[in-house]
Amino acid sequence: MELLLAIAIAAIVLVIVNTAFFQSHANIESIRSQREAYQTVRIVMDRMLKDLTCAYLPSDGRQMTMDEISLYRFVGTNDESDKTNKDSLTLTTTADIGFSPVPGAVCEVGYYLKEMEDRKGVYALMRREDPTPHYGVTKAGREMEIAEGLLGMDIVYLDEASLEVKEWNLEQRLTLPRQVKVTLTFEAGKESLAFSETASLPLSGIRLILAQGQQQP
Repeated sequence: MELLLAIAIAAIVLVIVNTAFFQSHANIESIRSQREAYQTVRIVMDRMLKDLTCAYLPSDGRQMTMDEISLYRFVGTNDESDKTNKDSLTLTTTADIGFSPVPGAVCEVGYYLKEMEDRKGVYALMRREDPTPHYGVTKAGREMEIAEGLLGMDIVYLDEASLEVKEWNLEQRLTLPRQVKVTLTFEAGKESLAFSETASLPLSGIRLILAQGQQQP
């Protein structure tokens, strides 16, 4: 009986020790995942905010045709399909991350999510850059993955009346939003972490002048 009691006590102690060990290991992994998510989002947000604050519009005050206006872009699309925020944004910017074949030039940059091949419902954040002059949103240019493990991207725009809108089209509004709020949701172990940053656009006060006889889409 004494031997059986000792074995039972030893088993209980082992269960407690193992439970504490595995719980501690899970906590360490969770903290590590959160730390990696924070490091990733800091780099990604810095990149996106730089592109946004450098959003470009011509400021010479001349009248422009719709073809001329379509050389410059700021198109934000709202996508909440599958109950997931998968917004996208394409803009003309003067920001340069050093990979463009035409350094320092005005270029089109696009941000969007692409579902990862091996993980359904989890996305990679993509950045497309096209420095060549063209009309309308490009499908060409250099595509680069800048983050993995996203569960969503939500982008909100503040108009000149300080109202929040979910979409933006330069060809319709003829001006840039005052501010852009970007919220990225990352997978962090078994949890999800949302990070938000807001960019103010210095050129938001510029309004393009549509030439007489031209009609907006």
